[in-house]
Formats: sequence, structure tokens, C-alpha cells
Amino acid sequence: MKQIQPMTSKQPMKAILLLTLATSVTASAAVSWSVDQFGTVSTTSGVVPAANWNNTAPSGGNPYVGKTVTDLIDDTGATTTLDIAYGSWGAWRIQASHPGADADGSNNKELLNGYLNAGPAGWNPSVTASSIAISQIPYASYNIIVYFSADVAGREGQVVNGANTFYFSTLGAASIAGSNATLTQTTSTSTSDYAGANYAVFSGLSGDTQSITVQMRDNDEWGGIAGFQVIAVPEPSAALLGGLGLIGLLRRRRA
Repeated sequence: MKQIQPMTSKQPMKAILLLTLATSVTASAAVSWSVDQFGTVSTTSGVVPAANWNNTAPSGGNPYVGKTVTDLIDDTGATTTLDIAYGSWGAWRIQASHPGADADGSNNKELLNGYLNAGPAGWNPSVTASSIAISQIPYASYNIIVYFSADVAGREGQVVNGANTFYFSTLGAASIAGSNATLTQTTSTSTSDYAGANYAVFSGLSGDTQSITVQMRDNDEWGGIAGFQVIAVPEPSAALLGGLGLIGLLRRRRA
């Protein structure tokens, strides 16, 4: 009787598995920023949990146009090259005091409480949208998570990064009323669906500059950006790939 040989892994499958391993052990990095208007993020927080948030307390009168913060720190506390210039009609908050820590130990309620405030009005303010210009981003490939807020629920708006637009309806005070903050993503790309949400994700970005804008839709319905995270998309470690003999495979995938 002919002996049946046991099945062996195909070399391509082995390479894929090893490449997946190499990618998974490369940690991502993050730069996170929040509006410190009775909302100070002092512990690991965010949709992608990160420590060492940069908290800015806007000041100096209305409107805020071209206010800058330079060399933000990353999640390890190291100084980066990343700079921002923000603009809005002012700053506001859901409640006029610190919400405090979430039950899960994060500061997500603090993150959502304060925001850059703007919106169209009959008396025509000079700034109708809150915006942040991000420059000198230190990552080759990254995602940006934009958090937005308002003190009243049901206000329609849009969040834009220049190339893509998502639509939302604000969650208001309910987003920080529980023991933990309510974090809800909008994926709506149509004005037919203003989904209840307080963050959006812009994925697969590159380049060292990005602009993010939150624009409310209706007169006297205000809201704006509460914070953002720039999350590096991990690349496989060249040293690890070399040790696994997969540098050639990676180069063929990119060719």
C-alpha cells in the first residue's frame, strides 16, 4: 500500500504568516490632542487608547484664528515635530466643570467635554467652522481620528479632512452622562443620513500636512472639534523581516 505523505505548508503561505507576525509585533505610535475647556485628558484615553495627551486651553479672545501649538508629544512622552494651528469662534464645553474620570479609568468624558466652538449665525461671526491645520506629521502612513462635540444633542454637521466628508448629528450631554463616555463613530458620507456620532476616522493617509474642519449646518446651532489622534500605521520592522528572510517578499509586494 502506498504510504500517504503528510501535508506540508506551502512556502507562500509560510511567508504570509511570517509577514503577518512581523507586522503585528511592530507597535504603532500616536500623537493625541484635546481642547482643555474643562476637559483635561490626563490618562490613557481615546478610541485608540493612548497616554500623554496634549491639552490646550484656548485663550486670548474671540475669534481663535491661527493659534499655534508646536512640537506636540507622542504617546511615550517624546517630543515630535508635529505642529498645529487651530481656529474657531471660541471654546465651549458640555458642562462648566470637569466631568472627571470614566469608570474604566480613561478620561474620555473629559475629552468630549471641551471643544472648539463655531457655527453659522444670523449675526455672521467671522469664523463659522472649527478647524485644525496639522503640519510636520512624523509618520509615513497614518490614520486620523477626529472627535467633535456640542452641548446640545441633534445638531447636524460635517467633518472634513479635505478629501473626505462624514456627516453627523451631535450627541450632546448624553455622551458624558454615564459612568463611561459614549463614543460613537460616523461612517455616513451622505446628507441623507446625519448619524448620531461624536468621532470620525480618516484612514490610509500620508504626507506631512492635513487639515480637519467641523462645520455645523444650521444657524445658531454650534459645536466643533474636541480633539484628534494621529495614529501611525505600523510598517514591518526591516530588521525582523531580514531575520525572517522576507525583505525580498516585502519589496515584491510594493513593486
